[in-house]
Amino acid sequence: MGFTSTIRLTVAVWAVASAVSLVAQVPTPAPTPAIPAPTVAPLAPMPTGMPTPMPSPVASSATLVTNVPGLDPKLDGAIEAGIPDPMQMTFPTEPVIPEPMPFKAPSPVTSIKLPPATSLELRLTPDAKVLRLGDAIATALQKNPDILAAIEEIRRTSGLVVQVRAALLPTVQAQSGYQIQSPTLADTTPGGFASINNQSWNVNLQIVQSLWSGWRNQANFSAARLANESSFYALRQTIDQVVADTKVQFYNVVFNRALIRVREESVAVLQSQLQDQQSRFEAGTVPRFNVLQAEVALANAIPPVIQARNALRIAQFTLVRQLGLNYPSDPMMVPVNVTGQLDYNPIKIDLAGSVFAALARNPSLKIQRQSILVDVERVKAALAGFQPTLNATAGYQAFNIPTSSQLDQAANGLFFGVTGSWNIFDGLETVGATKAAKASLDRSKINYDNSARGVELDVQRAVSNLIEAQEVIDSQKANVVQATEALRLSRERLDAGAGTQLDVLNAQVSLLQAQTTELEGTYRYITALAEYNRVLSLDTAYAETFDDPMLSPREKRRNDLLNTTDNPNPGVLNGVTPRKDQTLPPVKERKSKPVKEKSPDKKQAVSTR
Repeated sequence: MGFTSTIRLTVAVWAVASAVSLVAQVPTPAPTPAIPAPTVAPLAPMPTGMPTPMPSPVASSATLVTNVPGLDPKLDGAIEAGIPDPMQMTFPTEPVIPEPMPFKAPSPVTSIKLPPATSLELRLTPDAKVLRLGDAIATALQKNPDILAAIEEIRRTSGLVVQVRAALLPTVQAQSGYQIQSPTLADTTPGGFASINNQSWNVNLQIVQSLWSGWRNQANFSAARLANESSFYALRQTIDQVVADTKVQFYNVVFNRALIRVREESVAVLQSQLQDQQSRFEAGTVPRFNVLQAEVALANAIPPVIQARNALRIAQFTLVRQLGLNYPSDPMMVPVNVTGQLDYNPIKIDLAGSVFAALARNPSLKIQRQSILVDVERVKAALAGFQPTLNATAGYQAFNIPTSSQLDQAANGLFFGVTGSWNIFDGLETVGATKAAKASLDRSKINYDNSARGVELDVQRAVSNLIEAQEVIDSQKANVVQATEALRLSRERLDAGAGTQLDVLNAQVSLLQAQTTELEGTYRYITALAEYNRVLSLDTAYAETFDDPMLSPREKRRNDLLNTTDNPNPGVLNGVTPRKDQTLPPVKERKSKPVKEKSPDKKQAVSTR
């Protein structure tokens, strides 16, 4: 180290001596006039608290320092005080910046995975039974709470009929009493000489019959009877709705299972494509872009599978509730094992015949008709307030003689009487009740007209949905075949080097969309058919135990024909409603006596067009 410093100092001294000799050889220039030094204004003091800046370089008298350690004694010149020896200065070394660790992205084949199905999959209880569509409908008819509530409504209205009918029947009343008083209360004669019995008894048996109530009792009874019949129509409406909802919920479970399979197959295909592209990229035959495209396509295909699994879980729980079954204690279990498939059986539909059958069979319209008749009877009951009431009373009465000291001495006999009352002025109560009843009647008529339009709208909507679903299915059947062939060709082109990975992904997405659309179309057709059968009330056949007073005799005969089981209409029962002239046989044949069973001929057979 000392030897190296000596060499450096020798070189520096030689360089300084050469520079001094060169300066000495340069001629001295002429003296120039002295320039006065500029006046420098003093700097303003720094505010308190501000950091002190670095001192400005100013001219100061240099203090000569000699014999500085580290300098060569032969080096002439002085070193300014405050300047360290260059040989003693330490310079910061260059920081060593560590090289960043190379980022190794996870393998797309292992990082993008479909979550396991167990996260949303429901297990079956140990006693779970296989549930088909017929079993589901039978269970719903027995245990669905809406049907059970409708049955209880029938019982309630039946009780109201019995209650209101009591006003038309005579009332038998039996009364009796016994009383004992203090002698001071019983002997009220002056002087107290009379012998008074302080005990008394009486027995009264009488019959009370309403003779005239202004038709109030009759109207109330008719209204209660019509309301009871309306509850039967409400039960029919509830049954039709429950059957339709059960079909929809049952096939919703089947549809989501099929949808999961379709989407899981798509995910499996995309995973295999990603592995293939990853292998090709590692071999250097395809760019990284192909791998990224496969990753994105696979990642986009996973959420629909998760959504379908969740929809299946919700559909299973909804079906359990629809059937009126209890949920197991374990929330991850269901008590039924739904078994079925999405069958596509198209039917031929006659729109005009469907509307006609719906207006004749739909129970909601029958309920509205009953409501109109109920309000008519209520108007009669309200008008009865303007008329008098008459009641007849007859009976047998026995009581002891008050003036007799013997308790067993009694008087008895029959009696008969008639009482009546008439409100001359009731504060316009009857006027207000009549006005309200008439307004309720008008409202029922408006609701009936609106319900008829609503039924026709429901038929139009159901038929339109059937046509739409049928057209979608027919269009997608050929599309699935074409999309499958396009996917095969795109893979062959990619393997041959003539195509791109984007073409394969587009073909795969197109095939998945076509399969999903066809599956959804089949499910929509089944649900639309269930709604169509509900509106026309085709899923069930009823035997009418009472006549609909709003129907004409001809309409009654047609209604009986549609509901009879002896001569069912195949077209209606199969969901295809024939035209009016195809449904109704001639009147003479309808009135003819029943004959023995024969092979159907042209007159007896019903067309199933």
